[in-house]
Amino acid sequence: MFTGITTEICAQAWDVITPAIKRGYERDILDGFKGGVVVLDPADASAEPIFTAHLGDDPASFVEWATAKAAVAARTGMDTSRLRDHSPHLYRAGDIKWPGAIVREGVVVAFSGVQGEYDEMIAEWLVSAIRAICRVEFSNPDGPSHNGGPFLEG
Repeated sequence: MFTGITTEICAQAWDVITPAIKRGYERDILDGFKGGVVVLDPADASAEPIFTAHLGDDPASFVEWATAKAAVAARTGMDTSRLRDHSPHLYRAGDIKWPGAIVREGVVVAFSGVQGEYDEMIAEWLVSAIRAICRVEFSNPDGPSHNGGPFLEG
């Protein structure tokens, strides 16, 4: 039964977008088929990430950097490129300065591994896929919007 964003939904969305990342590398748009991704729990952004994954070599560094990007975006409520370009006064000592994290309707997603602007693009793809999967799960004929009482079952 659907109860909101889950690790499984994030993994499904990641599987959907991974071929696009590979194609971007094959077309010489992205500087590698590598990187790490982090999705924070919308209910508690300070908790352990709800989902992490990686592509290619050096996954520990990429996931670490994506986690740092997500933390800055969660704290400021801003995409990291917007923070860099419009509100650099919100940075604190120890913050990662590279773009790659976005905030969309309570969901924070970050990617690190290619060029910063493309890191954000990949984060956009993932959050879009996650939100679409959640909407379909919620609204399908067997989903909670059409069945049961007024509360989600756990």
